[in-house]
Amino acid sequence: MRIRLSLLACAFAGLVLPVTMRSARAQNPANATEIPLQHCDRLPIVILQVDKTDKRFLIDTAATSMLNEKSFPRGSTKEIRVQSWNKTTALNAREVSIGELSLGSHNLRTVKLPAIDLSAIAHACGGTVDGILGVDLLEQLGVTIDLNRSVARLGITPASSSELSLIADMEKALHSCSEAFNNRDADKLASCFDPDFVLSSPGGELRGRNEATNHFRQKYFDTSQRSHLSLTISDQRAVGDVVWTLYDYTIESSSVHAEGRGMMLCRRSDNRWYILSMHESPVDPGLELKGRN
Repeated sequence: MRIRLSLLACAFAGLVLPVTMRSARAQNPANATEIPLQHCDRLPIVILQVDKTDKRFLIDTAATSMLNEKSFPRGSTKEIRVQSWNKTTALNAREVSIGELSLGSHNLRTVKLPAIDLSAIAHACGGTVDGILGVDLLEQLGVTIDLNRSVARLGITPASSSELSLIADMEKALHSCSEAFNNRDADKLASCFDPDFVLSSPGGELRGRNEATNHFRQKYFDTSQRSHLSLTISDQRAVGDVVWTLYDYTIESSSVHAEGRGMMLCRRSDNRWYILSMHESPVDPGLELKGRN
């Protein structure tokens, strides 16, 4: 299964769909070409009919669409391809089949979408988020979004100074976490993880701060060979106190070179940063989790 995903960038041209900016509890359009929007923090929300049920989707015209696994607790796990602005990343996500998806008078049938945990974003922007409506479904539905009721487009929203400051603060915290790994400091590394931290890879899943820390301790710290972690993050997006980022990593020792890519959610709480989740795909099979330790 190949799914492309990127975060909040350029507009996509298609059939003009003027959009009103008033708040609405239900999304019954005044006519076939006018759909009212709601908001979650600074981000636009549209109500989609998913199998005859109203669902709240963030609009992201540079993303491919995805679901919040909390809202769609079904489906099977498959590999997906995540596309950012300049790279493609292989990740594991649950695939959910939707019988019918509707926006106004436009309908799609038999839609399959990946589902990951978006609850942190929903919490950060202060509302329910059942999924992300991206460029792929906007294209298939034949719509674009007009925020100003003048030109049918949704351009990139430049990051504000506060968002850039938040991202820089998160990067500093992640650097400290990388140093903890390289120094074999399991206690300091544990403090980087949220208590409900989740690490997913094609080989399995680790849940919770303690389980993840024990995995790293046994695999990398309690050995005679010293491992070095290099972490490069990119394509960050801040929503409230949550930052979503893609990353590349390598882990090297005297006899091992392993690398991979992933997607990470981090949250600031009480002036500290915690990693909520990491969905990653190692290039080297030796990095895949072989089950819980």
